[in-house]
Amino acid sequence: MRDVTLLRYLDVVVVVLAAPILLLVGVPAAGYLIGGGAWIVLRATGVAVDRYGARIGDQTQALTLRLAFLLGRLFLLALTVILVRKNEGRDDGLTALLVIVFAFTVALLTSIPTRPGSR
Repeated sequence: MRDVTLLRYLDVVVVVLAAPILLLVGVPAAGYLIGGGAWIVLRATGVAVDRYGARIGDQTQALTLRLAFLLGRLFLLALTVILVRKNEGRDDGLTALLVIVFAFTVALLTSIPTRPGSR
């Protein structure tokens, strides 16, 4: 069970554990921290939305809630990259984008074996 939980949140673990290494290497700090922070906050919000959606009796409402969150998360992550680039510069904006894309890729790949009913 613990292995499945670690795998389910591997994207967050990788973002947190990679931060000191990448910051020491010279990755733009503001871009990494803001991009990673936005990912973690929205990931935690997504977990809460999924749990709430599972408790809703009406499946149409649950699906609507999850879809609205997914679209909202996409919008907020894109807005984060745009604002970082505007306020901190091109390198920081690119770093924020790369952190978000990498975390999304890890989350997508790990969601396949950890999806309920996948066994």
